Amino acid sequence: MTNNELPDWAAYYRHTLGREPRPLFTRGMAAVRAAKVAPGQAVEIGFGDGTETLALLAEGWRVFGIEVTPGAVDVLRARVAADAEDLLELRIGAAQDVALPAFDLLYAGYSLSFIDPGRFATFWARLRDALRPGGFLILNIFGTNDSWAGDPTMTFVGRDDLDRLFDGLEVLDLQVEDADGPSFGGPKHWHVFDVVARRPVA
Repeated sequence: MTNNELPDWAAYYRHTLGREPRPLFTRGMAAVRAAKVAPGQAVEIGFGDGTETLALLAEGWRVFGIEVTPGAVDVLRARVAADAEDLLELRIGAAQDVALPAFDLLYAGYSLSFIDPGRFATFWARLRDALRPGGFLILNIFGTNDSWAGDPTMTFVGRDDLDRLFDGLEVLDLQVEDADGPSFGGPKHWHVFDVVARRPVA
């Protein structure tokens, strides 16, 4: 896949509007609640149709949302309850170009692999620096067996790469999908690492 073949994200978000939060997000938030972490500052990279953003706001989290598709902002803001508007801050742009606030929780569903591989290491270092002690990462990233792995503009990782990315963090949940399946653009082979991890408190 090349940039000219990327999904029509606006159409995809319209297609997914009204869905349930993704299973990775649900598992991650269960871990956050089990750790008795009070709602604080969350970051969402690639908020898309806004489903997970709305779930975070409903639990009292402040959300700093990043999205590359401009039209997604209006769609999301129209769905935000009036009493939660002050908890939401949105940025349009590529994640690697946006300064991250210090945060207690990050959710990134199917978005990190769209970061340019030449800039991913620097972005990841900034992300790790912004993660507060006791904070959670709930995210996934494509693996090297994925159908799209030939795209030089995207980031893909092997298992050794993944271990290095999360070195020093407590990995609470790691699930791997490595199978054929459907996508918005048609059938493909998915290779995806789903990770829930936490920075130690001390």
